[in-house]
Amino acid sequence: MSDARLPRVTYSARPRRGWWLVCALALLRTAVLVRAAEATPGYWEVASTADLLSAVAAMPAAGGTIILRPGTYALEAPLRFSRGNHVNLFGSGWNTTLQRRGVGAAIEFQDCSFCEVRDLMLVGDAAAASGNGVLYTGQSSSNAIAHCRLANWPESGVRYVGEATVPQSSNTVRDCHFIDNAGDQLASLHNNDFYLDGNQFGAHARQGARAPRSGVLLDHSAAGTYSRNYHWGNRVALRLVAGSHFNRIENNRFEQSRETGILIGDPEGREELYLTLFLGNTIHTNSEETSGAFAAVEATRAVDFTFAANQVFSWNSAVTQHRSSLVLGTGCRNWIVKDNILRHNTGPALVFDPAAGHIVKDNLGQ
Repeated sequence: MSDARLPRVTYSARPRRGWWLVCALALLRTAVLVRAAEATPGYWEVASTADLLSAVAAMPAAGGTIILRPGTYALEAPLRFSRGNHVNLFGSGWNTTLQRRGVGAAIEFQDCSFCEVRDLMLVGDAAAASGNGVLYTGQSSSNAIAHCRLANWPESGVRYVGEATVPQSSNTVRDCHFIDNAGDQLASLHNNDFYLDGNQFGAHARQGARAPRSGVLLDHSAAGTYSRNYHWGNRVALRLVAGSHFNRIENNRFEQSRETGILIGDPEGREELYLTLFLGNTIHTNSEETSGAFAAVEATRAVDFTFAANQVFSWNSAVTQHRSSLVLGTGCRNWIVKDNILRHNTGPALVFDPAAGHIVKDNLGQ
């Protein structure tokens, strides 16, 4: 067949009118949606620090949502929310950074509930004398932080400061990274019924004497769920002190602490701790500052605890060992200690008073 017999197809360089109409309608619809979102009470999308501060200042008492687009937002003062509920502060991922300059917090909630912070980087001023990433005070309850990275705070990445007479309750921190915060990377004071799940508490730049004081401090924080958290490079991975009863501490990793992996009890003698579970945890390679100087787990004034199915060991026992795997010291009574693996100690694996009512059985390395 010759080319003359083929049907002739012609193409025009000029776009059809229908194409322009479709594009114009799409652009109009987008503009209408953007204007509608911007006009929605209690809803903002921001791309600059000035816009962020304006949105915070305009937040109604009923709450609202602020969406931060990717970028760095430099803060000279905290973003403060007081006596309001349902405040949502959402980033676009860890390419969205709140960078604090000077002393103070990045975000403060006072007497606020049902608020959420997520998908953000919160970076402190490491040269400042004090400051926390997110600070909750008063009766702030049922709040959540998720998928955030909190780094370089002079004190804590997250700090709860409730009241002794009316503690905070039901606050959640999940799937966050706490890195190189100098004090207790997460501090919980008078904060009950908490959920701490799937977080990491570690150190990269802060080494040796500069290591974080604790991965987590629980002080008068009871009836909480503490699971799937990793700790490394802290002075102490977990401090569980006065008034922190009825907690479930399960399936965590407490590792490579400069000193003790877990400190339980109140050395100052304020009050006993009781009825807490330690189940299925991995506690390894602590006492890294001086091999054999510190126990992996040490308790005082702790009563009616269960410590079961935990693994305590060193993954580099030629270099680092614990003094003991578990020490039940002054005032400890009526523990159940069973089905644990207790390895790599310079002294006895398990130290306890046989007359203190403990049930101790079926431990390997005892």
